[in-house]
Amino acid sequence: MGILMEQLYEDLEEAKAFELSFTNFVYDYDDLPGGFYDSVVCEKCGRIAQTKDYMAPKANCRKPSGILANYTFGVSQELRDELIARFDVTEEDFRPIRSKANEVVYYQIAPRHVMLPFYQVNKWTPKQPCPQCGTVLFEGDDFENEKGEPFSYISQEALDEMQDFNVTRELFSRFFCPKYIISRRVYDFLVEKYPRTHYFPLYLKK
Repeated sequence: MGILMEQLYEDLEEAKAFELSFTNFVYDYDDLPGGFYDSVVCEKCGRIAQTKDYMAPKANCRKPSGILANYTFGVSQELRDELIARFDVTEEDFRPIRSKANEVVYYQIAPRHVMLPFYQVNKWTPKQPCPQCGTVLFEGDDFENEKGEPFSYISQEALDEMQDFNVTRELFSRFFCPKYIISRRVYDFLVEKYPRTHYFPLYLKK
């Protein structure tokens, strides 16, 4: 994306955290069957969980960051190593992405830290829990600034306990995806190094 974040949000200095929103797509192999990476956790609601490491051709993993075809996010080895060196992030916050030749070509961002719920300060509505496994999905809209760009709010409680890499406790869409949240200091590093990457800001709900 060619637009700088400052051109979309005039009050970015007030944002406390950011949701990952990389725009470069990294596709896996065309000949892999549907559901290759996942297994069904609950037959009633269809909840799935990733059980295999992602696979992608090396040629698809040339940019420093991207969104993967399973709606998670990935980074190059160089960027992963920088994040580990600079922040409270470890190798355990990533999963390797391999080519069919078993070469590690990218890394999937897989934060271990699950945040406290903060749907109450957003327009996220919980659906009825699955009667079999109790899974709750959320639906709703982000707020929008005057330019129509989405943002969210974060509670002080969730902000106080969040780490540099996080996933929300809330799950969304039929893919049961969380939101991937980074700290302000990780955002400052990434947006300075790659100024044309994109994120959704989270503001403190007062």
